[in-house]
Amino acid sequence: MIGQVTGRTGRQAAAALSLALCAPLSSAHAHGTPAGTDIVNVAQLRWLDGSQERTIQSNAASLKVDERIDVAISWLDSGSVPVAPGDSNRVLTFRVVNAGNAPEAFALTALGTIGGDQWDPAIAGIAIDSNGNGLFDPDLDRTYRAGTDDPLLQADGSVTVFVLGNAPAGLPDAAIGLASLRASAVTGNGAPGTVFVGRGEQGTDAVVGATTATAVSQGSFVASLAVPQLAKTQKIVDANGGASALPGAVITYTLTASYEGAVATSGGLIEDPIPAGTSYVPGSLKLNGTTMTDAADGDAGQAGAAGVRVAIGALSRGANAVVSFQVRVNN
Repeated sequence: MIGQVTGRTGRQAAAALSLALCAPLSSAHAHGTPAGTDIVNVAQLRWLDGSQERTIQSNAASLKVDERIDVAISWLDSGSVPVAPGDSNRVLTFRVVNAGNAPEAFALTALGTIGGDQWDPAIAGIAIDSNGNGLFDPDLDRTYRAGTDDPLLQADGSVTVFVLGNAPAGLPDAAIGLASLRASAVTGNGAPGTVFVGRGEQGTDAVVGATTATAVSQGSFVASLAVPQLAKTQKIVDANGGASALPGAVITYTLTASYEGAVATSGGLIEDPIPAGTSYVPGSLKLNGTTMTDAADGDAGQAGAAGVRVAIGALSRGANAVVSFQVRVNN
């Protein structure tokens, strides 16, 4: 984790430790001339002295660009993060961006009691994305400590921040819980135009920008009580047209995945081994009535002697996924 970075000297000393957190997003997003840049201007006067042109230069007018302190936060999750009642350390993902023109450290705070929702997440902690993969890794992304782990970001640099929340027991299905992340510049914040004399880059003044050097963004959890269900039926047809499990009889298995939760699931996968004493009937695999090839190719299914495997994707309330296939009782 990053060391103490609460002052200008400390922030500069910590720069080498925070490279993973402060790479510029892109030069196309630059937020003005870097703080500490020298701006020097010299004019000249030309005139004719008789037939001879003469030139003189003015004195140099010079200054250093002051530091502007600005910050932005965005919530990165694609939608409300599903939680079950009693869940702990569920994750909301945010991005904090240094929108100023000089390196700046930011203090982070999270809040779970902000109103406008059906329940209040209990904040379990804040973590910084240490390896930059955008995913919360409990073994790597340790809990943030205010004043010690304040992320130092270069101008236009960003860092992914995780807010960890706990859900209470007894939540109704589809109930929303809001939580927020706040980032404030360590140098200072206040009304736009507030000046911190001599506290900017290279001894310049630090001036609060339009964001007040503080930004807040909120995300949401949603209670999801239901879990998907999978039901399996079988139909037997023997060589005599009956329903006896004789050698040579064909068994049709039908698997129905259903879900009644408020929040759609994703990445559904049905797997079923071929029962001992039977053999898979090639070409019999279907998803929602559509025949699939047995090979591992572009469709959702795969089948063979070992079993069947079908990717059913998302499941939402009232929309079932039905997989069927056949086996033959060995002679």
